[in-house]
Amino acid sequence: MYERLVEARREVWIGEDRSGLIRSARLGWSFFTEQQRERWRSALAQEQRESLGVSMDLFAPRCLAGLSEFVAALPHDPVELAAALDATRGLDMHTIRELMGEVLVPEQRRRELYAVAAALPGAQASAAGEDQLGRAGRVLSRVERDVRTELIFDADSLELLGYRDVLVDPAAAYAPAGAVVGWTSYLTREMVAALQGGTPPVPGPPCSPPGAGRGTQVEAGFSLGTGYFTELAPDPERRLTPQR
Repeated sequence: MYERLVEARREVWIGEDRSGLIRSARLGWSFFTEQQRERWRSALAQEQRESLGVSMDLFAPRCLAGLSEFVAALPHDPVELAAALDATRGLDMHTIRELMGEVLVPEQRRRELYAVAAALPGAQASAAGEDQLGRAGRVLSRVERDVRTELIFDADSLELLGYRDVLVDPAAAYAPAGAVVGWTSYLTREMVAALQGGTPPVPGPPCSPPGAGRGTQVEAGFSLGTGYFTELAPDPERRLTPQR
């Protein structure tokens, strides 16, 4: 077992038809102890499997999951909102950060989700804090499963700036108590007219039912997510033809 943090940059582009892309760039690794670093260095096969670099996954319509519709359909009443989250995704800090992370959330809904998180048993609020990039904001924290999850919000808009997980269990073998064992900072969220220039066309066929499809690796670092097709040797070029 090789415990480490993987530093990465991630972009998620989600179209109204649930097509889009996910582009990830592995930038490096960090370790909690020197022993972990040496173990990793000696595992050449593992290092070769997880090399640094950029990867891109391109998705056909209805193949890329998104939470915008789920968030929009939630009730506004705080008691009903908490009950709906508890019944569907679980009511904890992980759910709140999932719903507010890679999603464009309207301001009123942000305030409702923040209020639900602040009302969780054991949640603590601080008016002065910052994320891992040094951006100032207000912090909600709560211990969940031996980790203190800290959510950092913009003080005015309550946009989720990021989160971090801090180990609180002194008996954990992989890192000392107080170590940051995971974190994410969200840089931008915005509506755009189209995918970035130079991106290959949206593939096909669409996923039917939504979310039910298959992945096809075109080349190292580039994969397609499409609906099911039956050819034994699918032609990636045809899969990149825009579907009407």
